[in-house]
Amino acid sequence: MNTRWNHGSRILTRKFGRSTWTVLQQQQRCCGYGSHQRPATASQRYLSSNDASNSSSKESPEQSQIGNSQSVASTRKQRRLSQHNPPRESWEELRKLMGEPLQKPAGALLGPDIYHSDDDDDDDDGNKIRNSSYIPEVSLYVGEGRIKKRILVLCTGGTLTMAPDSNQGGALAPVEGAISKYMSSMEELNSPDLPFEYQLHEYYPFRDSSDLGPADWATLAQDIKANYLHFDGFVVLTGTDTMAYVATALSFMLENLGKPVVFTGSQIPLCEPYNDARRNLIMAMIFASRDSINEVSIFFHDRLLRANRATKVNTHRLLAFDSPNLDPLATIGITIDENEHLILPPPKGALRVHTRMDTRLLTIRLVPGFDDGMIRQMIEANAEKQRLRALVLQLYGTGNIPSVKESFIQLLADAVDNDILVVASTQCFTGSVMMGHYATGRALEAAGVVSASDMTLEAIACKCAYLFGRLDLNTKEIGELMSVSLRGEITSPELLSPPPLSSAYQRAMKKKTKYF
Repeated sequence: MNTRWNHGSRILTRKFGRSTWTVLQQQQRCCGYGSHQRPATASQRYLSSNDASNSSSKESPEQSQIGNSQSVASTRKQRRLSQHNPPRESWEELRKLMGEPLQKPAGALLGPDIYHSDDDDDDDDGNKIRNSSYIPEVSLYVGEGRIKKRILVLCTGGTLTMAPDSNQGGALAPVEGAISKYMSSMEELNSPDLPFEYQLHEYYPFRDSSDLGPADWATLAQDIKANYLHFDGFVVLTGTDTMAYVATALSFMLENLGKPVVFTGSQIPLCEPYNDARRNLIMAMIFASRDSINEVSIFFHDRLLRANRATKVNTHRLLAFDSPNLDPLATIGITIDENEHLILPPPKGALRVHTRMDTRLLTIRLVPGFDDGMIRQMIEANAEKQRLRALVLQLYGTGNIPSVKESFIQLLADAVDNDILVVASTQCFTGSVMMGHYATGRALEAAGVVSASDMTLEAIACKCAYLFGRLDLNTKEIGELMSVSLRGEITSPELLSPPPLSSAYQRAMKKKTKYF
């Protein structure tokens, strides 16, 4: 039996004896995989969509490579039956690792929590939950003869909320109630021409963004879920120090997100005469009221960035965030200019919220002359307790290490054998890891090291925490998913620029042909 794949026409021709069947293969939209690829591994089958209704939709190359992963209840049950179910102790250990949130949850603000969804058939306490596949009707707000959008503003603290505190001798400090006072006095937000109305919720107590961890990220995700059907968009005000981390984490926690969630903050408090908080706040609310960009994003200064592509680059300038390997989703000037070819396609299913994050990972930035003996001691000590889940290495250039250190490569291979996910990232601000370009990169690839491609460090850390926190994937499958775009956090290899002096270029030069 012969099988021939024609990638261009997507025609599958099978020959058996004298009979020939030609079957038109339905184009499947997978997260991060080209439509001509056939899912072979368990992780690919897990991400493959069974929805063929969008097979005729036209997409750009970027859109065809990225999208929200779809999980169907029947597929989830089959996967759980075919795989080993993690012991109950793993859930308890993960809950202790995440700790308790420092701020009280908001809950449903405009009515009961009528949206039922979770990342498992059982909740974290082992109780059965009702998985709802329908969307209940929610009455739209009609004000003065037209429909207005509802925006929920969730404020955790940060520089934007600071004001002179009498208890601190007049020094700037986060003050509860100050943001509500300033927003109520802003003429822009009280204008009848605004296409939205907003509701503000201040978490108590205010915390510095450096204090907020995975438990507080889960609180934000659950509050968005509780109010998902009552509001059209969400704005999260938080500190800039860890904004890229919390926004990236929520992009993975909120699966099949169909409404905008915009993070923002400021470098100068709102109470100061000259500040950047006013524009950041207003523009974040405007983007949250639009229907075009439905994903987690960060608005700062004059651009809207995909959250899992953003990183903080400056502590003293108003342009504090940048997206090194992806253009902004939108920029503002006299008008709002959107890069429509970068926007994620609409979700295929109902919102599902994942709240478990396993942050047992370690990041090491290599410097010339480093001593790998300390890393060996750490891995050997972890062989007994098995607490380390992932080791992220920030390597030189496109993912290189000293070629003379063969013992270090063997060390990484031993770590992989000990069920530790080893991820190779680059120390460069822009660019991607290309492990197969140089000999040292090939040695890492042979040792089982996984490439992070062009993901930011925030995206690598939060993606690992999300995948390990699911508790239904083994380390090998998680390694495969690191190269798959789940929420648009990674650029497909087909869309990356070819490396200089690549083998294809050299072959073309020998043939005296042009290579573009």
